[in-house]
Amino acid sequence: MLLALVLLPVLALPAFAHARLLRSSPSAGANVRSPLHITLRFSEALEPAFSGALLLDLEGRNVSGEPVKVDGPSITLTPGPLPPGVYHVSWHSVGHDTHRLDGDFSFTVKP
Repeated sequence: MLLALVLLPVLALPAFAHARLLRSSPSAGANVRSPLHITLRFSEALEPAFSGALLLDLEGRNVSGEPVKVDGPSITLTPGPLPPGVYHVSWHSVGHDTHRLDGDFSFTVKP
């Protein structure tokens, strides 16, 4: 019984191994000048073929720029100059454990 209690936390660790978003630049809710790049940093290296992100304007148009780069634990978008307004980042990540996570956030480009 004691052995089971000791091993339980160790066996549960893989459940926490998903590629979670740790931080972004710009961050969620930020008011910024037009960024040159939008960078998302995850808790582990991503599977490039199954991970990505989109940058959408208020009308839902894709303004992500090309190419969206997935490298190690990061996704980088290079949208070009963005006019003032609210932008929505939608992302999906797949780490080595093959579990997909999805998320989104918004930020504002100020005049």
